[in-house]
Amino acid sequence: MHQVIIVGAGPAGAHLAYLLSREGINVLVLEKERLPRYKPCAGGVTIKSCRLLDYSLDPIIEDTVRTVVLTHHQAQPVTVARDRPIVHTVSRERFDEFLVEKARKAGVEVRDGVRVNRVHVNDAGVSVHADNVVWPGQVLVGADGALSVVAHTLGLARRKKTAVTLAKEVKVPGERLVQNRGIIKVQYGFAPGTFTWVFPKADRLSLGAGTLAPRFTGLRALLGEVIRSEGLANLAATSRTQGWTIPYNPRPDLLHHGRALVVGDAAALADAFTGEGIYAALVSARLAMEVIADQIKKAAPDLRHYTGLVRERMGPEMLTAYRIARLVYSAPGLFHRLLQHYSELAAGFVELVAGDITYSRFFRSCMKRLPVTFLRTVLDRA
Repeated sequence: MHQVIIVGAGPAGAHLAYLLSREGINVLVLEKERLPRYKPCAGGVTIKSCRLLDYSLDPIIEDTVRTVVLTHHQAQPVTVARDRPIVHTVSRERFDEFLVEKARKAGVEVRDGVRVNRVHVNDAGVSVHADNVVWPGQVLVGADGALSVVAHTLGLARRKKTAVTLAKEVKVPGERLVQNRGIIKVQYGFAPGTFTWVFPKADRLSLGAGTLAPRFTGLRALLGEVIRSEGLANLAATSRTQGWTIPYNPRPDLLHHGRALVVGDAAALADAFTGEGIYAALVSARLAMEVIADQIKKAAPDLRHYTGLVRERMGPEMLTAYRIARLVYSAPGLFHRLLQHYSELAAGFVELVAGDITYSRFFRSCMKRLPVTFLRTVLDRA
C-alpha cells in the first residue's frame, strides 16, 4: 500500500510527489494520458514560479521574455522592457515531463495511461479505482485538473468561476521568430472580459484568446482576428485549435475531505487576472506537502489544516487578483489610458507578473489613479 496516491501528473501533482518523496514518503502518481503528452497552454512560466523550484529549468526553456507589449484593441501599444527576465516560455509537453522525471528520480512511482474513474475515502484509508485495478493508500490527492474526478466525487472546490480559452501554436520562419523573440504581446478591449496573447517559443508562436465572460460566444472569431493581425492566417490554417478552461475562485472553497485534498486546477486556484495556473499549482503543492508530511504518520491523517492554509497563504492575493481583473476587464480602455499616462503603473504590471511585487501593492497603485465612483461600482460586485 502506498502512503500517498496522487491522481494527475501535471505541475501540481508532479511537484507534490517530488516534495513528498524527498521527505521519505512513499508516493504513487496515476496519470490518465501516456507521457509525455501534449497539453494546450500559452507556455509561460513566471520568474516567481521558477523561484519555487530547487532545480533549474534551463534545459527546457525555449525563450526568455524581457519585454511586454500591452495593447487596447490593436491600438496604442504600451511597451515595458527591462534587463531582468519576466517570464520563460516552455513547451508544456516538455515542462510537465521534466517535472515528472524529477519526481521519478526522487523515488516516485509514476504510472501513465491509467484513467481513474472512482475514488473512495473513509476512516480506514483511501482507494483509487482505474482499469479494473484498485490501488489502496493512506492519503489521496486530486491533481487531475479543471475536470477533477477527485474534486467532483468528494464535493471539493465546488464554488468556482471559469475562464475559457482557445489557442493555436503556429510554426513560423526564422526571420519572423526574430521579430518576436523575447516579447510577449497582450491585448484587451475587443469585447468585455476578453483578452488575447502572443507568446514566443523555440520554433513557433502561441496565439490565443480567452474570456472571463460566461456568455461570450465570439472566442473563435477573436482568435482569428489575432492571427490575422499578426499576418499569420496562411501559416495558421493547418495548425489545430485547442481549447481549455481555467478554474479560479476569488475565495478558496473547501479543499479537503478527511484523508484527501486537491491542488492546482483541481482546487480552482488559478490567477483570475493573468490566467496563470502553474504558480498556484506549485504553491498549493508546497502547502499540501507541509500538511501531509505532518499527518502521514498518524493512525488517522487529518488534512483539515490544508484548506485553512491555502486561504491564509493564497487567499488574499487571489481575491485581489480577482478585483483587479474586474477593474481591468470592466473598463479596459480606462485601464489602458492609465498605463499610457503612468509609466510606473505599466512597470508595476510587469513587476507583478514576474513576482517582484504583490497584487496588494499593484492594487493600491491602481486605486490611487482611478475615479472613486468607478472603483466603488466595480468592487461592490466582487
